[in-house]
Amino acid sequence: MDTNDPLERAVLPRERGEIWTDEQFRAAREHDLTERATPVLRAVSAALGCLLLALLLTSGRVVEIAERQEFGDARDRSLAVAEGIDRVANFFSLNRPYDALRDLRDANNGWSETVAVLTTTIPATTTTTTTTTTTTTSRAANDSSSEATTTTTAAPATTTVPAGRVVTDDAPLRVYVAGDSQATYLGQAITSERGVRSLEVELDDRISTGLARPDYFNWPAQWTNQMVVLEPEVVVLFIGANDHQDMVDAAGQRLIEGSEAWRDEWRVRMIAALDILTTDNRIVYWVTQPPMRAGALDAGVRVINEVADEVLADRSEVTAIDIWEVFGGDGAYQDRLAGPDGNTITARISDGVHPSRPAASWVADLVFGELDVRFTFAP
Repeated sequence: MDTNDPLERAVLPRERGEIWTDEQFRAAREHDLTERATPVLRAVSAALGCLLLALLLTSGRVVEIAERQEFGDARDRSLAVAEGIDRVANFFSLNRPYDALRDLRDANNGWSETVAVLTTTIPATTTTTTTTTTTTTSRAANDSSSEATTTTTAAPATTTVPAGRVVTDDAPLRVYVAGDSQATYLGQAITSERGVRSLEVELDDRISTGLARPDYFNWPAQWTNQMVVLEPEVVVLFIGANDHQDMVDAAGQRLIEGSEAWRDEWRVRMIAALDILTTDNRIVYWVTQPPMRAGALDAGVRVINEVADEVLADRSEVTAIDIWEVFGGDGAYQDRLAGPDGNTITARISDGVHPSRPAASWVADLVFGELDVRFTFAP
């Protein structure tokens, strides 16, 4: 009698007159149960392997999904896992096909039609004549109650600017890109130009960081160290979106986000950061925050931009890369924007916060526009 039941198969020897000990009986039963379980375990292992492979192949998407979450500990943990998967995928180049398909879908490496150029510098050998057109747009927290005002001032001025060196393959331009997760795609876009311009790029992106929480990550300490170790000639900063929160000052006083005391403290921290980064005549570019989909976050980055504008007005050695108007300005928030060739692309990923890869290339183009003025890139 044939049977698939392990208990019945173990009893058969006794029915045939064979004498089994209890230990033999238990061993036969465990063996049969293991044989029955093995296909299930193999199926589960295969499914887990396929899932892991899928995560590695689409690691960029995994990171985007994690970035959609609300700011907080849960998002930090999800991003840590997602970015770990992405690093493994990058190491083995497993995510390149998916990234290529996604970039092909959104392919547009151009620049938006609406670019607000704040400063245009005409290079000369030892001096430059700078004509500055300043556009001041109200970035108040409440769109419905604030009016956009524009003031244009043309003020030619002659200032002495050190002539930029010639950048060659043997002496590449050392660029340090730093900031929160918004700096990731920007740093990658700048890095991708290494085949066109001679660059040595260091990307230092730290998720969920900013100037508001040095207890979580101390950027001034990091920058002090990195300036010594890396000796960059150019620094590009894209930071501030995570500072949409209360702060605690040196005296332990809690400062309510957006209050005058909060603004004063964040101003002090930004100035201290720039003091570190501008040592040794280093060139620094500050990328402003774009409009955000969520109303509260949008209001928060408006305050960040306002305070940054005030600080940069007194820092001629720091250049603002103003992307506010590029990403929609004071109009309605837009996920999709038209490029220079008229094609519309997805400029923001689905969380309504981070620029997409193509849009990050737009920001990189602005940075390169400034670098091309400052430096001579050998063909």
